[in-house]
Amino acid sequence: MRLFVALCCVALAATACRRPTDQPPPSSSTSSTALRDVTLPDLTPVDESVQTQIEDLYAGLQQKLADRATSGADLAMAFGEIAVLLHAAEYYEAAKPAYLNAQALMPQDARWPYYLGHLARSEGDTAASIASFQQALALNPSDVPTLVWLGRGYQEMGQPDQAAPMFEKALSAAPQTIAALAGLGQAALARKDYTRAAQVLEQALSIDPSVASLHSPLAMAYRGLGDTAKADAHLKAWRNTDILVPDPLRQQLDLALQSGLSYELRGVRALEARDFTAAEGLFRKGIGLQPPTSALSRSLRHKLGTALALQGDIPGAVAQFQDVVRLAPADEQDEPAAKAHYSLGVLEASAGAADAAVRHLTAALRYNPTYLEARLALGHVRRRSGRFAESLTEYQEALRIDPRAFEARFGYAMALVRLGRYLEARDWLDEAIRVQPDRSEFAHALARILASAPDATVRDGPRAMTLVQQLFARGQNVDLGETMAMVAAELGDFTQAVAIQRETQAAARQGGSPADIARITANLRLYEKGQPNRVPWPADHPVHRPGT
Repeated sequence: MRLFVALCCVALAATACRRPTDQPPPSSSTSSTALRDVTLPDLTPVDESVQTQIEDLYAGLQQKLADRATSGADLAMAFGEIAVLLHAAEYYEAAKPAYLNAQALMPQDARWPYYLGHLARSEGDTAASIASFQQALALNPSDVPTLVWLGRGYQEMGQPDQAAPMFEKALSAAPQTIAALAGLGQAALARKDYTRAAQVLEQALSIDPSVASLHSPLAMAYRGLGDTAKADAHLKAWRNTDILVPDPLRQQLDLALQSGLSYELRGVRALEARDFTAAEGLFRKGIGLQPPTSALSRSLRHKLGTALALQGDIPGAVAQFQDVVRLAPADEQDEPAAKAHYSLGVLEASAGAADAAVRHLTAALRYNPTYLEARLALGHVRRRSGRFAESLTEYQEALRIDPRAFEARFGYAMALVRLGRYLEARDWLDEAIRVQPDRSEFAHALARILASAPDATVRDGPRAMTLVQQLFARGQNVDLGETMAMVAAELGDFTQAVAIQRETQAAARQGGSPADIARITANLRLYEKGQPNRVPWPADHPVHRPGT
């Protein structure tokens, strides 16, 4: 095999050294098409595996050019394939003539002008990218990625009136496309149509609240509308996150190279498809192409550990995570190390080793101080292990990172409950409902506190009834049945409380845990005796076991 590769490299070196005028003429079937010279650049900066991949494909192109029987379609594909590899390896100048040849030979194929549009964007030539995306759109008028990229190009050129129709057309084909909604909102902002901007951007945020970069244009929209309170709230929630375009052709470009990064991207796609075995193999191939001390190698090892954990191989996963930690830099931020410590912390927490979990999660935050998931997990571990006051600090920090982090806001309320600070918990939940009215969990928790807090100054049966009735209108479940019975008992209607609790008990017996059934039965006995509940959630209630 090594001899074969060596011989190929000799042959390729010979072809690569030809002068452009020495390139073989096209076949008779393509002789009427003027083709541009395509030569290989200096490939020494890229991985050896990528060098071999590009050189092999280039050799195949030379063979097709030399064979007069090669059809125009086959030659176009050969040019297109080498163009994609050169583009992916960031050899833009070398890729361009290959794309143009593919386009000349297959003028009805939208891929080539589409890729040329991306190539021009990579070179910073917005006008050229617009021209290429326009050509691609003419061949595929309803293609959502082309519409979005073309709209973004118009925006970059300061042409919101040309951008908006592109985003609107994309949304007519795919209404849930956040990139199109974000672009439409930005176009409305540029036209000072603040009402439309706020409407569209809020719609995008409701589809995916994690796209925190939407908060900045939303803040601008509300400031334009004169609503400074909403503007300030969104500005505080802003974080720099990517707004991704669903783009299969761009994905193919990203996955083209046989490199560590390409294998990582392919492995992630396999994980998303829940093909954990395939993901494991891809990550292992990527690791084999990288120096062990590189950040990419550590990232691949972490993802390999994740794939192994998802297959049930916990010892194998732990070994990979520990390797990442061992290879990580000691005194600088490092994303793979943060994720490896986080994964180890979660595994330790699930095994009941709270102290070890805290050590790993604290290390994760040292490597990445804004790692929201690690901060939340640290709060959960501290709360589950009885360190409620310490958990409050972690939840507050998580909310500083992301003010819309529901788990942090809810966890803070439950920590206050465990500390017996019911008045603070009530007021905290009132504020949570105001800030995130879409999360019914806050109203449900508040109803329980108003119905059964041991502090009489906190209880408010009538308001609890209003809340729980509103919740019942949205749907019913065992937990809500328990809460309704608590409210009825607080209002002195024990007949109703007993009837509701018995229905809840019957529902729990259909699929609830023994602990749930025991808790519901104990509360039923209280109501049968004419006694209200004064424990909103017992210590062993699932609500006090976050992260399980």
